[in-house]
Amino acid sequence: MIGLIDAGTKSFMRERKRFFAESGSISVVNAGELHTGSRAEGDELRYRALYIPLAVLAAAAGYAADGDAPEFCSGVVRDEPLFRVLGRAHASIVHGSGRLEREQRLLEGVQMLAGKYGSPRRSSEPLIGAAPRAVRSAYALIDARFTEELSISEIAAAVEISPYHLMRQFRRHVGIPMHALQNQLRVGLGRRLLRDGMPASEVALEVGFADQSHFSKRFKELVGAPPTSYQRNVQGAAFPARYGTASRHRD
Repeated sequence: MIGLIDAGTKSFMRERKRFFAESGSISVVNAGELHTGSRAEGDELRYRALYIPLAVLAAAAGYAADGDAPEFCSGVVRDEPLFRVLGRAHASIVHGSGRLEREQRLLEGVQMLAGKYGSPRRSSEPLIGAAPRAVRSAYALIDARFTEELSISEIAAAVEISPYHLMRQFRRHVGIPMHALQNQLRVGLGRRLLRDGMPASEVALEVGFADQSHFSKRFKELVGAPPTSYQRNVQGAAFPARYGTASRHRD
């Protein structure tokens, strides 16, 4: 996810590191990375978001395979020319410019980003290899059963550690609390189901939320747009899904 910060300052965690992206900067979250996001200061946080498929990143960096797509070491890029180029790409998608213009502007921006700031991609597995066994086991349990209503006591009993110790160790080694991991996994599945055409109300229940309002709130926090808007953007004629999607978010 590439975020163009238009107003305010965005605070977010990315793989146990906190970043602050101020107005005029670009926030970057690599595919598969655990992350959170919120307004750090100011009366509002307003940003535009671009969601770029790995195939497009790989092609922009000159790689043949999706798995070789570059990643970005820093969560924040401060580059005014790049900000303008990506901003024009976002505007062309949102305003429905001709297909040739949309694709050219987006690919130019992604190529510029990958060429200046990309690096060879590491494993997409979460960085918890050095975590204690209980943390790894808890992560695996949540990953396998994230659509269920899990409790801390249930997870703690399964990994044979006290709830309080597990909460501290999990946040320390994973970078986010257990409920945030569960929400991120649910939203990730929700995005895939929305792209496949499932109604948002059904998606909410399918991924484990109590109702659509809870799903919409968590979805917007992580994706930057409500589920229905995201689905219209992906399925509409405005831009081919294989080249990514765009959204605007105000907090």
